[in-house]
Amino acid sequence: MYKELTDYYRLNGISALDFSCSHFSGCSQKFPKEFTTAKEAFVSSEYVSHKLPRLVFVSLDSGSAEKGPALKTLESVRIWEEEKEDVLSLPKNKHWFRTHELAYTILRNFQQGMRLDEARHYFAHINSAKCCENKPGREQASKILFDNCRQFIPGELEILDPDIIITQGKWGKLAINGAFLELVTPDYIPKTLQEIKLLIINAHPVIWIETYHPRYGGFHTINKPHYSLYEQVIREFISGQSTFSYKIKSEYMSIPKPAKQDDKNITKVTRLRKKEEGPMENRLDRKVTGYLELIEYPDFPAEEFPTKADCDGYIYMSMKQLCNISEAYDRGHDRSSACDAFGGDNGDIPVQPDRQAWKWIQPGHKRKKFVLISAVEKYFHEVGIEWK
Repeated sequence: MYKELTDYYRLNGISALDFSCSHFSGCSQKFPKEFTTAKEAFVSSEYVSHKLPRLVFVSLDSGSAEKGPALKTLESVRIWEEEKEDVLSLPKNKHWFRTHELAYTILRNFQQGMRLDEARHYFAHINSAKCCENKPGREQASKILFDNCRQFIPGELEILDPDIIITQGKWGKLAINGAFLELVTPDYIPKTLQEIKLLIINAHPVIWIETYHPRYGGFHTINKPHYSLYEQVIREFISGQSTFSYKIKSEYMSIPKPAKQDDKNITKVTRLRKKEEGPMENRLDRKVTGYLELIEYPDFPAEEFPTKADCDGYIYMSMKQLCNISEAYDRGHDRSSACDAFGGDNGDIPVQPDRQAWKWIQPGHKRKKFVLISAVEKYFHEVGIEWK
């Protein structure tokens, strides 16, 4: 992946070491002395290995940048971010800490015991404007930089081949809007979460979350309160089924390819033509152990044996309610079978990610476990329990 990205940057004139972009004169005219040329992406080592779902952030410009080209290569950026950056000392109200925080919030669902400062080993980050005007106070770059760089982003994403994309701010959104086929939103994504979409990249589904840039109020009033919902939707998306039934939502819209993308031996840029409805493979079919910890005590049905109607509008039910229903609806299906299907009493049994139980522990109180209602409904269908 690193070599393919390096070749892609060089071929299109946006390499840190071999910069030759045809837009240079137009982009640099407002701040010619302060202007610095392209910075390459941050792509962590474990992002490449794909041990966890591949999460990539698409942000704005860098705000400020090194002048030395050697400090802006893929390898230099990776070494700084993975080996030298002190994540926990970053200003808590700034973009880069918030990026790590959201990466951690999502990826901890797929690796038990992950710490916030360990998330940096598992995600990637690209700028939707490759060069930087270095405006005073890290002010956002001029519109012309984003407009000129937009053609480079889809090809870069195809090489990065993500499972999850998070765009941060308007220009990050515009960098991929219309570049890939969009899928009809599945039922497990609430209609209230209009910032979540599904795309097709490299013939597999990718979940896309549009967020405000962390420097703006909308991020803190809209996106941050939705963190727990993002986690649930992503867990459902990644666990999925072995096949993913889909329908195309919109017509294919083309973003012009970079003018230099002619050498097929160097760059691999594939565009998917419109396909009929059909099956799509899900790339991750891993199992997990242990419990996830709830940040706050969840709402859940009050009934001891809740019906489907009782669960309407809720995300969780308690593990006890799951076992009660299982025992009541199927005399041959005891409580322990249902418990084991969601990790068992101690979470030691490997389960699909959406069946991993959540725990709530408060000092002086007994631990309480919760499960996703959507996962319960799928489980009942699998074992033949007619839950009504």
